[in-house]
Amino acid sequence: MSKKEKTTSPPSWLDKPENVKRLMRGFYVLCGFLVLIDLIFSFGWHKHAAFAEELGLHRLEILPSFYGAYGFIGCAGLVYLTNFLMRVGGKKIIEREEDYWEK
Repeated sequence: MSKKEKTTSPPSWLDKPENVKRLMRGFYVLCGFLVLIDLIFSFGWHKHAAFAEELGLHRLEILPSFYGAYGFIGCAGLVYLTNFLMRVGGKKIIEREEDYWEK
């Protein structure tokens, strides 16, 4: 396709910076609202009331935003673990060469 034949599509609503700022602000408000709800409900009652209080994990679970922090730390740990495995000892353990499928 030559440059003359190339058609331009109309601008999307995300091409305008004010719309992107509005969208990000909405995400921040939603995130803050969810954290606020979690704080209110974590002080009111335990999320997993079926678990026995004698377990050692019970004290950690009742902390506000425990499950969000646990998930974030778990995902970040997986990223760091894969980066470590890709470059341990100067060898590529879980990474293939760039032209692996072309061979």
